[in-house]
Amino acid sequence: MFNRFMFFVRHACALTLLSAAVCGAAPEPLGASAVPAPLLLPLNAKQQASLGVQVGTVQPATGGPLLVSATVVTPPGKTFTVSAPYAGQVSRLRIGVGDSVKSGAALAQFTSPMLGDARRMLNEAALDYKTASAAAQRDQAMLDEGIIPAVRLQLSRSKQEAAQAQLQAREAELLAAGMRFDANSGYATGTLKAPLSGTVVDVFAAVGQRVEAGALLFKLADAAQLQLELQLSSDKAAQIQVGDEVSIPSRQAKARILGVSRAVEANQSARARASVTTRGSLQVGDLVSATVQAKASVNAAKPDAHWWVPARAVTHWRGKPWVFVANAQGFEARAVTVVSSSDEVTLIDVALPVGSQVAITGIASLRALLQKDE
Repeated sequence: MFNRFMFFVRHACALTLLSAAVCGAAPEPLGASAVPAPLLLPLNAKQQASLGVQVGTVQPATGGPLLVSATVVTPPGKTFTVSAPYAGQVSRLRIGVGDSVKSGAALAQFTSPMLGDARRMLNEAALDYKTASAAAQRDQAMLDEGIIPAVRLQLSRSKQEAAQAQLQAREAELLAAGMRFDANSGYATGTLKAPLSGTVVDVFAAVGQRVEAGALLFKLADAAQLQLELQLSSDKAAQIQVGDEVSIPSRQAKARILGVSRAVEANQSARARASVTTRGSLQVGDLVSATVQAKASVNAAKPDAHWWVPARAVTHWRGKPWVFVANAQGFEARAVTVVSSSDEVTLIDVALPVGSQVAITGIASLRALLQKDE
């Protein structure tokens, strides 16, 4: 009985292998990857012509254009913010988004009771220093005449130094606040100044708005030099090197790669920075599509795995990208991995012999042949 059972098992396995061979695909071994096996489409030259199929030779990917997304930013340290120095109210705006300002230019008028207190304490410190300085000068004269001992002059000078330190502390407080006082403004009103020259990127305040101390009011950037921050997949990051050229045709701008971070972040993307060499019409904060001309070989580890093909040669079926590779019997449909793509060309990851050809026209007809048995 056991021998008869094994005969039927062996007979069933043979039928499975025969069926796979007839369909043009080898049986998938247990534990194989999820990549679909190649599918054979037998077609002679006459059938190909009737379907309008033409072929083109794949090009080895020893570098080429990579389509990426980029954000226009300023170099590190060239963006700065202006915050509310005290809890108070914006009483007047002097600038708007896109305005260029010089260092020390007026940004807004700001009113705060705490600002009034700071001015009062500054004036008191100035008066104390003036009084202490006068006392030190008087004691110096009296010491010269022999009226008072030297210890009294030392005491007067110590008071003068303490008053001077207090005055400097009050002045530093208002300097750090970025405030300037006008003769015609109220005692509790001052003018917020631009700490550096640049362009106003954002305005977060409105006239009459009450804000807390430290609230963000303005964002400015020194836009004399621009950079691009590129968002990359891990595959694209592996292809880019320092010095690669970047072009943004829509803005008539160019850049050059400064550095690449291949560490993949939580969103499965890497980053690169590029210095803008030709500005064109780029503005800080713009989100643009850029093309990186990768010079380095992307297939050093697998020299037969990465190929450039016309974008129209790639079709999608069963949720995967496919290409039709020409052979002696007709075509072989092969699932591929798309590494990079633009409107004209696509970089695919698939093992192919050098000189392989893929269908570049008649793709819809070839795909219909794949779907006929579904």
